[in-house]
Amino acid sequence: MKNNSLEIQPQITTFMIVVFCYFINGPSYPFIGNLVWLPLGAMSLCFLLFGFKVFIVAILASQFSEFWFHSLPFFDQLTLIRTVSGAIGPALAISSMRFFKLSNFFDGERLVFHHLIFLAILTALFNTLIAFFVSSYIISNGQVDETINATDFLRNYLMGDILGCLIVLFFAALVVVPFIKYFLPRIAPEE
Repeated sequence: MKNNSLEIQPQITTFMIVVFCYFINGPSYPFIGNLVWLPLGAMSLCFLLFGFKVFIVAILASQFSEFWFHSLPFFDQLTLIRTVSGAIGPALAISSMRFFKLSNFFDGERLVFHHLIFLAILTALFNTLIAFFVSSYIISNGQVDETINATDFLRNYLMGDILGCLIVLFFAALVVVPFIKYFLPRIAPEE
């Protein structure tokens, strides 16, 4: 019985972290970008802590958050496309860092900040490019009456994504991860 509760705990934690970051982040501006986009950092944090088994939960948390906090329809194709593409960026960044063996964020008990900064920049870059192509596709199909200024879009998204990732990841590295390692060592990541 205790083992089953430990298996569901990462999913609940992921859902709560992503929803909380959406809540404190404020409204989203899909074709303009935000100054700080905390949910991207929250997804990166959850993928680092619990692996990719929480990928679907992160998408569901984003979908519910868009519905609860931004008044978007829950069963909307555009919202689903944006939330799925928003979860692909962090997963792709972490996977590529693991492939190139840059995913050692702790050297013993010491935090390796340059790997964390590189993760934030790579995640923001992947997410910005994915968001740009997805938004361009949505607009080109005539589903939304918007225009995209590519330089403003890329600049705003990249800046907001980098700041959001850095804020969440540094807070997590300095506060959340030590808390989990001390109080919940069974669910702490091994690498």
